[in-house]
Amino acid sequence: MSHSTGSPPFDAAATRQAARQAASPHDRRARLELIGLLALLLVTLAASLLKGQDIFIFAYIMTVIYALRRPLRMGRPWRELGLKVGFVDDLRRVWYLSALDAVLLQMLPPTLGIAFLFGYGRELVGHITARLPVDVASGAGLAAVAGLLAVALVLTLVEELVYRVTIQERLSWFIGTPAAILLTAVIFGLAHAVGTSGSPQVVLSDIAGVTLDGVFFGLIYAKTHNLALTWATHYAADVVGLLALLSVFRGI
Repeated sequence: MSHSTGSPPFDAAATRQAARQAASPHDRRARLELIGLLALLLVTLAASLLKGQDIFIFAYIMTVIYALRRPLRMGRPWRELGLKVGFVDDLRRVWYLSALDAVLLQMLPPTLGIAFLFGYGRELVGHITARLPVDVASGAGLAAVAGLLAVALVLTLVEELVYRVTIQERLSWFIGTPAAILLTAVIFGLAHAVGTSGSPQVVLSDIAGVTLDGVFFGLIYAKTHNLALTWATHYAADVVGLLALLSVFRGI
């Protein structure tokens, strides 16, 4: 038998390895893109906290553009953005997480219980309501609640696309899912402290409460990769939390 010497020998193992690397999201480009997204988000978030303005919204916009570019310009499947069928099936798998966060933790938030135990509960309630763009104690504020809920419907979608679908998912490629959920939730919590003021324990309690919500949203997305379900849980939590502030905590 004779063999051609005009080309290098075929290496099946090397070919399979190269194919895996080409198809894997865990490559150098993905790592650099993640670093860029995180840097943009953290820098604008730091500037927002210092100035008390929502400068980090710019990072949200750029992250959404980045996420949408992959299916629209690069031909990646929309499933990568958590757009999939099977909402009911996924809900059956994680209904307890959705119910716990969207209902129980909003009606009986543990951080608020701790705050009342240590004597700064009223201050924390005032701090939380101050984050709302309406005055819940006034008639005009109550009339604006419907508009606030409509805005929240869009904002919660953007937040889930930014934090869970993009940041958490890509972080999980490199540092593992548990660490990615926690780190993303902390950043999510810090973003909700922009433009607020108060004593250190009040601000930290508020951040901790939002971070806890973020952990639940992260768990739901990690288990289902379903954007609609994570978004629905987030929005339901905001609605229940707002109703709790209006009906229960206004008289405190």
